[in-house]
Amino acid sequence: MVMCLDSDDCQYANQVTERFCANCGIPIAGAPLQGRYTIQSLRAKDRATVTLNAQDRQTGKEVTVRVLRPTRARPEDRADFLQDAELALTFSSTMQEPGSICVTDFGEDGPVAFLVKSVVEERPANVPVTPPVQGRIDATELAVEQLPFGAPVQRAMPGTIVSTPPPNRVPQRVTNSAWVAKGDHSYQLGHYPEALTYYERALVENQQAVDAWNGKGAILLHMGRFEESLLAYNQALSLRPDDPDLWISRANVLHELQRYDEEMQCYNQALTLDPGYIFAWTGRGMTLVELGHPYEALKSFDQALVLDPTQVIVWQALSDTLFSLQRYGEALIAVNHALEIEPNNAALWDTKGNILRRKKQPEAALDFHQKATLLTPHNAMAWFDKANDLRDLKRYAEALADYDQAVALDPTMAGAWYNRGNVLAFLHMVDDALESYDQALQLDDGLVSAWYNKGSLLHERGRDQEALIAFDRALILEPDYIAAWNNKGLALFGLGRVEEALMTFQQATRHAPEEADAWYNQAIALENLGRQAEAQACREHARTLEEK
Repeated sequence: MVMCLDSDDCQYANQVTERFCANCGIPIAGAPLQGRYTIQSLRAKDRATVTLNAQDRQTGKEVTVRVLRPTRARPEDRADFLQDAELALTFSSTMQEPGSICVTDFGEDGPVAFLVKSVVEERPANVPVTPPVQGRIDATELAVEQLPFGAPVQRAMPGTIVSTPPPNRVPQRVTNSAWVAKGDHSYQLGHYPEALTYYERALVENQQAVDAWNGKGAILLHMGRFEESLLAYNQALSLRPDDPDLWISRANVLHELQRYDEEMQCYNQALTLDPGYIFAWTGRGMTLVELGHPYEALKSFDQALVLDPTQVIVWQALSDTLFSLQRYGEALIAVNHALEIEPNNAALWDTKGNILRRKKQPEAALDFHQKATLLTPHNAMAWFDKANDLRDLKRYAEALADYDQAVALDPTMAGAWYNRGNVLAFLHMVDDALESYDQALQLDDGLVSAWYNKGSLLHERGRDQEALIAFDRALILEPDYIAAWNNKGLALFGLGRVEEALMTFQQATRHAPEEADAWYNQAIALENLGRQAEAQACREHARTLEEK
């Protein structure tokens, strides 16, 4: 048996044939990560990552491997980590000062995402360490893997490429009321105020007219008058409580009101009345996903597909949910089933491309996103996803052109402006990158990495006073952002505010005591203040960390 390296929190005894802990997922001592880095010991850990000592088999050098804890990371955390690592690797290649700590590799193996850091060589006495610009995939990008809901639960997740949706189902009914018939006709034409007038006239004629209450509820839902819509459906159900269609319509309203527990009760009631109601199973599954119960959601989708395997919406939702669980192979199978049914559905091509990108197949992903742009040339999200593939392929000029197309179609797409800024930074077009980050932040000032990247580029330009403002905004949003503390210290150092720089570097070491570069920067600040003994102690501590 081989004990997990996390002897405090995990303490799991693994089989000798395992490479990753069967309980927490981190690499085991002696495991070859990607066949190259032999894991040796645990160096440090925090809530989201563990830092491991390892040996690079190719060079024989001792390296540090930072691993994202798989059991604590969401898909968006993994995506953020990997893009941070990619950007760090790119900028490390241009920052090879002697003694600097650089990112030399990153990737995925088994359940983990990781990056590798090593020391270039002996550090000179007066050069602070500058962490590279880091970029994080904005939530806008991650949301594109969420897919539209099906009728009558027709909800589109943020960022989804939605093909022309089917209209909300108007329950089939026989009525003697001419007013209800006129209301139904106006509803189908999209003349909602007119339809509402007809349904209300029908109710003046007969307060027991369930069809009129139902129609009124549907119109009010379309008009965004959700509380009134709920009252109408409640009245309809009081008159016809055994109608599963009415329970599903009520669920739609409750979803808009974010009263999800009550919404689930409606789906369950509908299924009690009609266990074969496909859209009830589908809506139930969608809401379970939003409530954070993906495994239960899968059961609902499976039940819907048993009843009708030709439902594209359900295959799409199943694919999304499997994707969120990082079960990419199964997600790909599900979306392929959907494409067999609707081969010209742009949302499906886009989804398949996103899955392939997560499977580290950007060339293949690009083909499918290209297809999505051909099918929906005016859809900004399709261009955005295609640009992300090109970015992953390091075809930055082409990626920039597609980000430009995305923001031309939708100037409010903060994620596109942000990723556009990252690509411009890669191309060393610093002023243009700063403008793009500013556009992103005007749309969403909570993009912490955009503040950090902006600050780093301003520091690179020598505009340290402006850089301080950006770093402070990043730290308000994420107080334990180590690189932001460090670069804020560098900006203060550049302004000659050495005492303040020292305090900022000290904050970095408090948040990440295992980071050798933050200790080196403390040492440099102390030396500039004439506190040689303390500086030497910090420098020795940094060397000790590197040698572990």
